Amino acid sequence: MRTKFCFFLTIIFTITVFAQEQVDKEIHPYAKLSKKFIGAVKRNDPNKNSRFFDTTQIARLIEAQTDKQIDAFTKKHGPITYIEKTEIDTQGCKIASATAVKVKEGKYIWRILFDQAERIERFEIDTFSQPFFYQMPALQNKNFTRKNISIQTTPFITLPGYLYMPNNVKKAPAVVLVHGSGPNSMNEDVGLNKVFLDIALNLVQKGIAVFIYDKRTYVYTTNYPYPLDSMDYYSETINDAVYAVHFLKQQTTIDSSKITVIGHSLGAMCGPKIAELSQPNKLVLLAPAARPLVEILPEQIEYIANLDGIVTDDEKRQITQLKWLRDKILDQNYNLKSKITLPGTRPKYWICDKNFKPTEIAKKITKPILLLQGGRDYNVVKKDFDLWNDAMQAQKNYKSVWLNELDHLFMKGVGMAKPIDIKTPGHVSEVANDLIYNFVK
Repeated sequence: MRTKFCFFLTIIFTITVFAQEQVDKEIHPYAKLSKKFIGAVKRNDPNKNSRFFDTTQIARLIEAQTDKQIDAFTKKHGPITYIEKTEIDTQGCKIASATAVKVKEGKYIWRILFDQAERIERFEIDTFSQPFFYQMPALQNKNFTRKNISIQTTPFITLPGYLYMPNNVKKAPAVVLVHGSGPNSMNEDVGLNKVFLDIALNLVQKGIAVFIYDKRTYVYTTNYPYPLDSMDYYSETINDAVYAVHFLKQQTTIDSSKITVIGHSLGAMCGPKIAELSQPNKLVLLAPAARPLVEILPEQIEYIANLDGIVTDDEKRQITQLKWLRDKILDQNYNLKSKITLPGTRPKYWICDKNFKPTEIAKKITKPILLLQGGRDYNVVKKDFDLWNDAMQAQKNYKSVWLNELDHLFMKGVGMAKPIDIKTPGHVSEVANDLIYNFVK
């Protein structure tokens, strides 16, 4: 199928950068590593890819997919004639590279994501004529510090992160940012955008500390220190976020009575449970679903398939399969022993999903809650926004704002968003940032 899985399950095409020490990017070790990999492809070395991949089963699948992409590229465009400049970008605990590769007909960008062991975790080819990454917005106030922080949320899980601290503040109010679905870096890289970095920079310049961390499914993409059978919303998102809030409460430079949890997408859906377990002062929900994700998935794929006005047979087949899976999972007889599930997941995940009731949990919270929803969002739609408002209409601590011009990443645009939009660099809108800041402060 020419489209990719929805935002909820495959937020895996992402890139990020901050004001780092100036390094000659051409001599960056990961630039050299990228050119070694592409050079081996150009020379068609025997076993050219194996040394760049881990030996785990998942890594072998990634290697096979990469080989398939390269073979298809070579058959279509011919051999590589020249390897041009490589640009490097930090994505949490990992490194991304973008290398301009020339063939007879033109130029393509080969993008590679490396893990901490210098192994390839993701490979994709773009048609951009120039390599580029996220561009940080101009800073109005540089009087803050970014500290490297790692939190050990279980004896087996250590998550790298950053704590952005305003300088000359004895006790700063603070925010914890909680990611959406799928493997996410601390900056929540989505395409050429960095949602959490935008929000963090906006808040820290105005005197609010921000803690961001790599999601456990991002840090341990191939080497799981936990059984997949245990994965649900708690082990994927909630438990680590609760730990992050407790971590902030213990910091002497943080005002423990002024901590806000800001969740995005799945992080927002889990936000009420995170708040119930960690007791922050406030809660911000950015595009939270009110329904199970398994119910929403077919809608997303159907929307994407109809964007060009032509639904192919392959697309019809995938939509039919997803609807069949949805119905099977939502059936009351679905259980842990079921063989029916979506790729990369186990039944426990979907049992948690279909039984998770975020609005019911939110009704019990007495702290202030702000919900923001973009009108251009096709991942979470107005039906979910209305369900939240209907459920929370009697709650005086709840406020929601509909932002007609914004998409799922809270970035401006015209018309309903499209999957390709994430490859256009942008920033979280000033309107959304102001609403978040005014609520948090």
